[in-house]
Amino acid sequence: MEKLKVILIDDEMLIRKLIRMKMNTDRLNLEIIGEYSNGADAFADIQNVRPDIVISDICMPEEDGLSFSEKCVQILPEVKIILVTGYDDFEYARRSIKVGIFDYLLKPVQADELNSALERATEEIRKLREQKEKHNQFRDEIEKHKTAFRDIYINKILAEDDIGEDVEAKLLEYGVTIDRTGCDKVRIAVLVVQEGFYEVALIAQVLDEASAFFESDEGVVVLKDLWNRIVIISDNAEIPFVECIDILKLLIRTKLGCHLLAGVSEPFEGWGMLRAAYLDALAFIREKRQEEKIEGAKALPGWEELKEAVQNGSMEKVQEIVKGCIPDEEDLYELRRKIHMSCQKLCIDLEINQCGLLFDKELSWCYTAEHLKYCLGNIAVEIAVRKKIERGDSNGMTIQKILLFMLSQIDREELSLNYLSTEFSLSNSHLSKMLKSFTGKKYVEIQSDMRLLKMLELIHTTNLKDYNIGRQIGIQDAHYLSIWFKKMMGYSITEYRKLIETKSK
Repeated sequence: MEKLKVILIDDEMLIRKLIRMKMNTDRLNLEIIGEYSNGADAFADIQNVRPDIVISDICMPEEDGLSFSEKCVQILPEVKIILVTGYDDFEYARRSIKVGIFDYLLKPVQADELNSALERATEEIRKLREQKEKHNQFRDEIEKHKTAFRDIYINKILAEDDIGEDVEAKLLEYGVTIDRTGCDKVRIAVLVVQEGFYEVALIAQVLDEASAFFESDEGVVVLKDLWNRIVIISDNAEIPFVECIDILKLLIRTKLGCHLLAGVSEPFEGWGMLRAAYLDALAFIREKRQEEKIEGAKALPGWEELKEAVQNGSMEKVQEIVKGCIPDEEDLYELRRKIHMSCQKLCIDLEINQCGLLFDKELSWCYTAEHLKYCLGNIAVEIAVRKKIERGDSNGMTIQKILLFMLSQIDREELSLNYLSTEFSLSNSHLSKMLKSFTGKKYVEIQSDMRLLKMLELIHTTNLKDYNIGRQIGIQDAHYLSIWFKKMMGYSITEYRKLIETKSK
């Protein structure tokens, strides 16, 4: 910390010099920046020098120490004032503490008493400054993350029927500009990035574009909901909201090359009706989907049956239907696009948070119809498992903990069924039956699915050698890694890497 500034006030120069000599300025990290013969002169200069500590006599001509102190603490409320007094003024000095005096000393001033008072003053100043610094840091953090807190709160409103508090007052705390002119009609637009369900970066770009588009408009909030949809809220009656959304869709399509499906609500009375407006916008999207019968979903045979099986948690039926969903002869690029769109619709219809899915990114790494079938099966099973957990099905929370644990420990070679059984205090047979019943897959199949997902991600996002990748998925033996990969993918690791090079050209 920088040196604390001290001024001395006494009408006797000799006393000022004695006090200066007795002060341990080096040890206490103090600097004497001024001396004054009376309170009036000191007060005239107080704004310029802004001392941290004042040592002042009480009895002085023109203006005494108490009068100076009363005025000084009004300008510098954190200043520490130490009064020096003779015996006759002792009771007077004691009463002066109520004015805001930090301490008082009797004449003749003793060095140890003086430095003790100064030490306590400096310690209090430093503590106060540390507290203020922490408070400022906390305030800055709050300010920096205010938008995130706002979005969390708004998502809470969108997800719950009644949150039991003054919504507008809370939103004002988060920096939302609310129209108080009596025209506080609120509208919501919900934008779904059709091609971007599996591209988190693309959705983030769309969010940035939408935020920039409405940046200068008061009363407009842009955020992302729990299902990775862009939500735009406006109570600004001067904005042609529907027309702006149309322009935004065109701008994003031109700039980012993606398509948006938009739903715009009717005007609702006030911010307290946010959820109603949100549901109205979603209903608009569903109606539009019914009208358009989304090409991707319509083109995939058996999709409605797959949706029903996922909804019901019929895992074996899910796997069976997936095999017939993907025609072998269709163009892979077009097929991948249709699966993207279909899975996106499935998540929205079942109200599953798209951001949390694991196997969705694997679609981008599929180069054969067989791999697409395998990947679609994993996505469908994952959605079905998530739906069962959300419904509160038996053993759901335990299964969720086990699957998350497997993901976190996928690099462990010893991650066997027996290892899991010990970790979760279950018998091998009981754990095996639980996993099969809940996911429709055996333990070794689940482990292989997770390993392959991690391996493909490392192949596509790093320059690691095959044996290093093997270590990160719990397979130490390079020879076994090659055999296992070919069994899972239908071709060797080298062939797959060449396929990536070919497709990327």
